[in-house]
Amino acid sequence: MQMQFGLVLVSAILLSSCAEHRLVVERPNPDGEHAVVQSSAFLLPKGQPRNVADCQTNLIDEVRVKTNFGQSLLSVLTLGFYQPATIEYFCAKVPSDEGSTDE
Repeated sequence: MQMQFGLVLVSAILLSSCAEHRLVVERPNPDGEHAVVQSSAFLLPKGQPRNVADCQTNLIDEVRVKTNFGQSLLSVLTLGFYQPATIEYFCAKVPSDEGSTDE
């Protein structure tokens, strides 16, 4: 019984998100495309590689940056030289010209 509990506990820690940062626009316009990018930041003299959202409308609704336990552990073990993360881009749909906003 204790072995199963330990296995469930270790699995929960390894599969859970360690940190999540969200950037949301003031007036969201959801229902656009969704893209997930795996980012690997290296401490290099050249700088970091850029991850670009591939949105047809060039409008972003929300950005989420997540790191899980394994990614955080890699960052700690490499003393910050390698920092993997998962970046999610939520594209916004194009606003329609019809109607009005009475604000």
